[in-house]
Amino acid sequence: MIKQNTIVYHELYGKGKVLDVKYRRGDSLLFCSFKKGKYGFITERQLIEGHGQITLKPVSPSVRKKEMSLEEALKDLMGGGDGYSPMN
Repeated sequence: MIKQNTIVYHELYGKGKVLDVKYRRGDSLLFCSFKKGKYGFITERQLIEGHGQITLKPVSPSVRKKEMSLEEALKDLMGGGDGYSPMN
């Protein structure tokens, strides 16, 4: 079970902590705070499983870069990239 003041890491904002936990029957909602007034929400299940931008372990720069490449690839696929369209 995740509690208040648990240290967490955001892939963009860095190190932070859990400020508040809204306990729910199925899956608790966590409010996390990071430096410079940045914050984020994540469910306890997502945090424990490692799904999402907020994690329990620091994210290495190479992993972050790899995820950004995937995001860019998806944008290109959806037509928001360099003009390539799979329909051409």
